[in-house]
Amino acid sequence: MSAPKRRRTDDADDDPAILKDLAGLRYDQTAIDRLVQYHTQQMSATEAASAAAADDGSEPRCTAELYCCPRAYEDTFMREPVGIERACGRDQDCEGMQLQGTAGFVLREFIYPGQAPPDNRSLCLLCRRYEISRAYYKYETGHTAVQHGMRIADHYNLVGIPGEYDVRDCIVSGGKYTGLPLPVVLHVRSAYTCHMKDGVRHLSQSRMRCPGTGETTETGPFLMRRAALARQAARSVNSPLAELT
Repeated sequence: MSAPKRRRTDDADDDPAILKDLAGLRYDQTAIDRLVQYHTQQMSATEAASAAAADDGSEPRCTAELYCCPRAYEDTFMREPVGIERACGRDQDCEGMQLQGTAGFVLREFIYPGQAPPDNRSLCLLCRRYEISRAYYKYETGHTAVQHGMRIADHYNLVGIPGEYDVRDCIVSGGKYTGLPLPVVLHVRSAYTCHMKDGVRHLSQSRMRCPGTGETTETGPFLMRRAALARQAARSVNSPLAELT
C-alpha cells in the first residue's frame, strides 16, 4: 500500500505571493498593457452580441477578461491534487495520462489567477493547452478565420523574460488572426518529465526552453511543431497587433 500523500504547507500556490513577483519583471510592459487594453475594449464592444447569442441558443462568446499566467504560477498546477483540491475534469482522459517518455497521472484542475474554483470541475493546465493548440491549428490551417475580437484562450504567457517561456515554444496569431492576440504555450506531450516531491507526483517543463537559465536545449521538445513567429510582433488585417504599430 502506497504512503499517504503529504499536504504541502509552504503555501507555494498562493496567488498573491506569486503574482507579486510580476512587478519586478523586466519586459516591455507598456506594449503588453496596450495589447491587453485593446483586446479588452474589443471584447467589451461585443458583449451585447454575446448576450444575444446566448439568448438564441448559439455558441456563447468568451468574456473580456484576459489573464496573465507566469511560468512560476503555472508550475504550481503541474502536480496531482492533494487534500481538498480537485482533479482535472477529464479524469482518466486527462492529458497528464498521455505524456510521452515519462510516467503520467491526472493533474489538479487549473484556476486562473485571482479566481475562485468554479462550481463544476474544470480542466487541468495541460488539457487547456491541448484544446487551445487544437483550436489554433484548426483556424490556422482552415479557410475560416476567427471572428474579429474573439479569442480561443482566456490567458496568455510571458515570453523572452528570464524564468518565463521562449517564444519558439508558443503559438500566437501571425499571418491571419486565429484567436490568439498574445502568446500561449503550445501543448507538446514530450515536453514534460515526472518527479516525486514530498510524496506527491509533479511534472517539470524540463524540455521547454527557459530564457536566462540555460536549463534546456536549443532544440526544444522532441517532434515539436513550433509557431512560425517573426522577430517582431505578428501583423495581420484582423489582428489588433497591426493597429498598435
